[in-house]
Amino acid sequence: GLSITIMRSDENILQRLDAPTKAPAWPVGSEGNRPPAKFPVAVPPSPSMKDDEILSERQELSKQGCMLEAAIEAAAKELIDLKDNLNDWDSKVGDGDCGTTMYRGATAILEDMKTRYHLNDAAGTVNEIGSTIRKVMGGTSGILYDILCKAAYASLKQNKNITAYEWADALEASIAAVSKYGGARAGYRTMLDALIPASTVLKQSLKAGDDPVTAFIASAEAASAGAESTKQMQAKAGRSSYISPDHLVSIPDPGAMAAAAWYQAAALSVKNKLHASES
Repeated sequence: GLSITIMRSDENILQRLDAPTKAPAWPVGSEGNRPPAKFPVAVPPSPSMKDDEILSERQELSKQGCMLEAAIEAAAKELIDLKDNLNDWDSKVGDGDCGTTMYRGATAILEDMKTRYHLNDAAGTVNEIGSTIRKVMGGTSGILYDILCKAAYASLKQNKNITAYEWADALEASIAAVSKYGGARAGYRTMLDALIPASTVLKQSLKAGDDPVTAFIASAEAASAGAESTKQMQAKAGRSSYISPDHLVSIPDPGAMAAAAWYQAAALSVKNKLHASES
């Protein structure tokens, strides 16, 4: 086990913590010759909007801003509706709180979207979603989704005009970052088993000349199929890797199912929004 204590401090407090003592098991001995090691920790970058900053008035959304709003709302609501199913699956293969964790993130995103997301700025919005997730989700999922958002933001911010190809590149960059820091790859029974097929099909479809919405829907179907395929996988990462493979058979990976759910909901919302605007 590992315990970390975080506290506010100053030089007076540090001097007392490092002072010689006969207290049992304290790192500094009675002669004061075993000072504890100190590791400087960099302060993480702040979100683009401070906690006390909110949008002063309702934004006039561009067409892309409306699409982004619809996609985020649909994705979040899908996770909220899926809460109990995710918890049920996770109770069999993990900690039992995947649905609760996703619900916490989804409800916070819906709330922050009203006042904190500049939806006409796609890159900035993705960055703010990462900040929301980092504040409320916790656990491994919260860390990995924050990484995913930050990697997508780094990819998207390089382009002023964000097209479907830039979104495809951002998804690919996100997957690479999650794989790098999370240690998972395709076939490891994680959320990447939904996102990797989605990314592959999205790029293939766009290169084949399909329109962006058709490509998005096709990639969402690939994500769902990838999530379902985790029923037959042996876990090689995450909490499920500690469970006997016999207990995992026929139960999908909750993280993969969650990823496929929000991805597909976003794709369908964009399709419906576009058709509504054209009719």
